[in-house]
Amino acid sequence: MKRLGVAAGLLTLSSWTASVHATPAACRERLLPPAPRAAAGKRPITGSDLARLRDFGRMDEAAGREPFAVSPDGKHAVLVLRQGDPDTDRYCIGIVLIALDGAGPPRLLDVGGEIIAAPSDVHGIPAIPSGLPGNGTPTWSPDGKWIAYLRRDGVFTQVWRVGLDGTPAVKLTQLKTEPSSARWARDGRGIVVATRDRLDEERAKIVQEGRTGYHYDERFWSLAEPYPHPRLPIPTSNAYLDMRSLVLTPISTVRAEELTSAGGARPHGAAVANGPADARAWVASADPQRPNGASQLWIQLGNEARPCAAMLCREPIAGLWWVSKDELLILRGGDQTNGGRTALYRWQVRTAEPKKLLETADWLLGCHLLQSKLVCARESAVHPRVIVALDPANGRLTTVYDPNPEFQGLAVGRVERLAWSDPAGVATYADLVLPPDHRYGQRHPLVVVQYVSRGFLRGGTGDEYPIHALAARGFAVLSFQMPRNAPELEAETDFNVRQRLKVKNWSWRRRVFSVLDAGLDLAISKGAVDPARIGITGMSDGSSTVQFALINSRRFSAASVSTCCDDPSGVFAVGPSYGASAKAWGYPAAGEHDDAFWKPQSLAMNANWLQVPLLMQLPDGEYRMAAEGFAALQAHGAPVDMYVFPDERHTKLHPAHRLAIYERNLAWFDFWLRGVDDANRKLRSEIARWRMLRSAGRRLAKR
Repeated sequence: MKRLGVAAGLLTLSSWTASVHATPAACRERLLPPAPRAAAGKRPITGSDLARLRDFGRMDEAAGREPFAVSPDGKHAVLVLRQGDPDTDRYCIGIVLIALDGAGPPRLLDVGGEIIAAPSDVHGIPAIPSGLPGNGTPTWSPDGKWIAYLRRDGVFTQVWRVGLDGTPAVKLTQLKTEPSSARWARDGRGIVVATRDRLDEERAKIVQEGRTGYHYDERFWSLAEPYPHPRLPIPTSNAYLDMRSLVLTPISTVRAEELTSAGGARPHGAAVANGPADARAWVASADPQRPNGASQLWIQLGNEARPCAAMLCREPIAGLWWVSKDELLILRGGDQTNGGRTALYRWQVRTAEPKKLLETADWLLGCHLLQSKLVCARESAVHPRVIVALDPANGRLTTVYDPNPEFQGLAVGRVERLAWSDPAGVATYADLVLPPDHRYGQRHPLVVVQYVSRGFLRGGTGDEYPIHALAARGFAVLSFQMPRNAPELEAETDFNVRQRLKVKNWSWRRRVFSVLDAGLDLAISKGAVDPARIGITGMSDGSSTVQFALINSRRFSAASVSTCCDDPSGVFAVGPSYGASAKAWGYPAAGEHDDAFWKPQSLAMNANWLQVPLLMQLPDGEYRMAAEGFAALQAHGAPVDMYVFPDERHTKLHPAHRLAIYERNLAWFDFWLRGVDDANRKLRSEIARWRMLRSAGRRLAKR
């Protein structure tokens, strides 16, 4: 296969995304299926069900990013809907219009295009694809007649427009660089398009450099590609797209903000809310010396600004909306200190304490105040993301749009939210999921899934460990939320100093594992967990927790990781830039044999005695970091197995890969924790290899 040039290869996730997409006709039926028929009973959920869910927004939604956009008149919402098909390894993508009053079914305004992998700037290197979908949220024209959005059908993403009156979708641009956003001008006469033109110029220079060989320096991110990248900073460029001529004209950043700024428009649940009669509310750091610590809610009425004295006002705030000049709605976010529970409050700001209207373990995000109701995306532990209308008067939630109506016919696990503190007082929470058919007195093998437990319990961070499918197979699952940073870290503003504090004596790993260990004690005390059959899983930071747990605890009988490993050679496999950062954080320099430093964390340094079965399912963009740990474990006869998935980054994106990972993890824990070795015929050869690993381990144990 012909290799992509450097510039082209960096602008797309891969040749896969540029060539694989389902037909519009097939996608229309998949994205907006007919209402499911009533079933006599619910069937057990499978990995295949989870791999085929319809999604909108990002799995890692954060403040400032919204999973759907509301029309200027507040009557409709629009979103990008996607569904993966593992059989064809394709995605269906569509622009869906929803009537927020529930009148009429959802409409598909456009179907087609490919997944756009969201880029990230890491360690001085720009636009490394993360593997997370980054198609963005469509935007409304000020008159509510048109919707603009980003769509990719080849190497470059373009700006598209579709009308609500049935006007077909049309491509507006012929960009030769990758856009990051498209925003309507306030007057509706044009769209402001943001790109990073200089990034392409720098990439072109790197292509030329390759003719005489790349100089190996801090520009390399060796985990992903065997060539250098441009260095930060790379500024954003803006251009104005005139709707009549469709001509793009470069404009300054200041002019771009002037054209698109909402001015005094209604805030959409942001950290700053402007109300009537000059009322204002905002969230700031409670202590300017601790910008990463607790927050504080402030209000301003006229010329008077004051902090809110209620305890609520120092907790995480997820949204603010003025109902009147004297009344404020406050959405408190869930975190480790409040058991991960979201709550809605109404506050008469001149007199009373805030009054709680609703508290839930569900995740509410992207909320808009529309007349007397909040319209939000919502996820519960047992149902994927939907759009709901929340009535603040009574706390009642009404589903407006459910992209996965068939999910009602699936049996999911029974969920209990647990909250606790470890002996040092470090607090967090987790969701304990039991099989749907659990009976009193049963004790199940348990699998730990990390490291964020929020909303729908799908597959943990990275979505590779299918929680409800594990429960359907007879496992208990502890979906674990990692704790907050220690207070001394929250007080520190310098990133390198914070990392040094985490690395010193592996203090962060010890903190995470201590609170997880206490959570396991709590889960076992509930009476439904077999303490002799516990597995642990993890991706990214969670993978590092797995390594620490296997080395420093004897609780675990099997493990699976999505990234790996913290070993001496792995730090420097990433590239000079990351190696220099690691040294600044307190890691030994290359060539230093500091056994005392590595012993509590490195699999390679402990391979001579580790015998916990370990499965590694790694992206080809990162597997090099696992080479030393895997080779050392294999050399010492440990039951370790590794798979590498092509064309993947930190978070894996291919639908076929996602399902294969689900099924292999289910089979792995079936085999090692339940003694079941014939549940998946497709994995016959793999299970035969696992039998050999088990037999070899037994022989080794008899020596």
